[in-house]
Amino acid sequence: MASKKIQITPQPASFRFLTQRKATWISQVCVLVRAVTETVLSFKRLSCVLLLLIAFVCTAKPMHANEAEDTQPNIVVIFIDDMGFADPSCFGNPLVKTPHIDRLAAQGIKLTNFYVNSPICSASRVAITTGQYQGRWKIHSFLNSRAGNANRGMANYLDSSAPTTAKKLKAAGYTTAHFGKWHMGGGRDVDDAPLPEAYGFDESLVSFEGLGDRLISNTKGVERARALGHGKVIPCERWERMQIQTDRTIDFINRHQDKPFYVRLFPNDVHDAHVPRPGSADKFKTVSDDPYARNFFAVLQQMDQQIGRLIATIDALNLGPKTLILFTSDNGPTDWPRKYVTGPPAGFTGPYRGRKWSLFEGGIRMPFIARWTGKIPAGVTDSTSVMSAIDVSPTLCRLAGVKVEDELDGLDRGEVLLGKASPRARPVFWQYGHPHAILKGGKPEHQSPTFAMRDGRWKFLINPDGSEAQLFDLEADEGETTNLLSSQSNRAFAMAAQVSKWADDLGFQYNDAAPLTLPVPTIAIPASNQLLRFVNHGVSGDTSSLQLNGKAWLNLPAFRAPKVAGGRSLQIKATIHPSSSSGVILAHGGNRAGYSVYLDKGQLCFVGRVNGNSTVIRSEVVNDGPASFEAKWNPNGEMYLKVDGKLIGKAEAGIMQQEPADSIQIGADLIQPVGNYKTPNRFSGTIDNLTFKYPNGT
Repeated sequence: MASKKIQITPQPASFRFLTQRKATWISQVCVLVRAVTETVLSFKRLSCVLLLLIAFVCTAKPMHANEAEDTQPNIVVIFIDDMGFADPSCFGNPLVKTPHIDRLAAQGIKLTNFYVNSPICSASRVAITTGQYQGRWKIHSFLNSRAGNANRGMANYLDSSAPTTAKKLKAAGYTTAHFGKWHMGGGRDVDDAPLPEAYGFDESLVSFEGLGDRLISNTKGVERARALGHGKVIPCERWERMQIQTDRTIDFINRHQDKPFYVRLFPNDVHDAHVPRPGSADKFKTVSDDPYARNFFAVLQQMDQQIGRLIATIDALNLGPKTLILFTSDNGPTDWPRKYVTGPPAGFTGPYRGRKWSLFEGGIRMPFIARWTGKIPAGVTDSTSVMSAIDVSPTLCRLAGVKVEDELDGLDRGEVLLGKASPRARPVFWQYGHPHAILKGGKPEHQSPTFAMRDGRWKFLINPDGSEAQLFDLEADEGETTNLLSSQSNRAFAMAAQVSKWADDLGFQYNDAAPLTLPVPTIAIPASNQLLRFVNHGVSGDTSSLQLNGKAWLNLPAFRAPKVAGGRSLQIKATIHPSSSSGVILAHGGNRAGYSVYLDKGQLCFVGRVNGNSTVIRSEVVNDGPASFEAKWNPNGEMYLKVDGKLIGKAEAGIMQQEPADSIQIGADLIQPVGNYKTPNRFSGTIDNLTFKYPNGT
């Protein structure tokens, strides 16, 4: 009879540390088996040998018992809040040194192509926690109140059935803990989110936002937090938080140094507002004239000092050879539009375009350091291997000898951490934007399309309607300045097809029949604390002054339009200098649902449509010169119109039950008319200081 061939699959290097000691035990078993086959002379003798073999196997202790603790590494994950790629000086900070982070990098490996899976906090934290794209759990942006989450089609918290690193490591004998920012559910008015222990953590002390024992540095939020229950609420100053979190982490390590542990230190720093220890920002007066920047530098330096305390504790306990330390950030530095009025926002992205809330590199490419004394080569920089936050969970589990589920999106990148550069076997995908997120960058050039993909050296971005398609060769153009869509059209089409397939898998809307179109000129209009980028069709001027000639208009695609149905408030303000007596200033929607501000024979009008019914407030004074107006529709369904600071009228319009179907147009109403006029009813003149105000989270 032909002998059977046994195929042995080589294990990755992540397992080699765990198999070396197991090999000795296996070889001893093999010796006994060989003895059995060579000395079987009778059934009686065979029975005796088999009994001896069974006794040996039953009394031997294989690797996955006590001996496993000697080879399973301790794991420490440090996940900074809103730290830019170049905020640590070892990644290029031009103004401030971070000596403790720099020392950690010198003792380990730096990855310069590490990506988080979202440019915003909650979504990024879900990805690194689960090893899956956060969209699978309906967490696409930051977690807000119940209403704010519902507005964006989001869950209120990460489902406790999600696979987490902590669950798997705990089952393998690890003691687990989380200290610091949570923001995966609980807080505001969400009082039913699972506690951290439901995700596998033996100990926890959270802050913004979560349940269980938690730090609250907002004095107004202490009583609200206590009303939610579920743990002890500990008030503290904002500048005290990271020290408390680090103290708890150090205490945890001291108590569990004799067996494998997994601990996450997730500081709230360096997220704004930056509130350093009193007086500590004074030393940076020679570095910057901006108090905002000085406060940021002080918070950054204090954070670096706390990280230094943690690393010093690990080394003092001689745990360096047994402990894998990872350091990175959840997304790029803050990018509020208002900060560009007084000075640039704090934080550095190095050569990369965009910041927080952007899928350009500055929003998602993060500093990354890994140290494991004696295992990871020291002083190495890997500038080629792509690794993503969804890879962290399977990588840690494999290094610990723990089985990983097939359905994870992340890949084991243990070889990369151990110093062996390699390409990523699959592309990385992103989705950020409408309809699930409205927060966008503070400069128009920072605002990215909704989808992105990186495959090797190539980066592709696109909107769900095919617009703003962009293809970059990151090896030649790390700043994403040269769009290769036209010259590499076949590659772009192929990547668009991959994005479409991924979007379908996760349940995102994407029109794969739409043609790919290049970015077009836009003008940004302020909306609350954000900028809405309108496609420009011939309008002159800029954000502060729009000049329309009776033929020009601006258009905001419907997929970007803020939601207004369901009793959400809206406010529109501007100063107009009309050169004709009639014309639409702004319109959103059509003859079923929507709103519009327009001139009709010199009279300023504000109209709202609910279920096809029209409600109009019309000024009695004919405006033949400049006029400032404020049009408001509140959550109770009441409409107001003020002209030059005086209330012209108010009316009960009711509440829109459906979202306006059309895009938002400025200077015309191009499709179905909202008001009692014929389309396009173009406006001629100047519109100054036009602003919107929509509810947070829409």
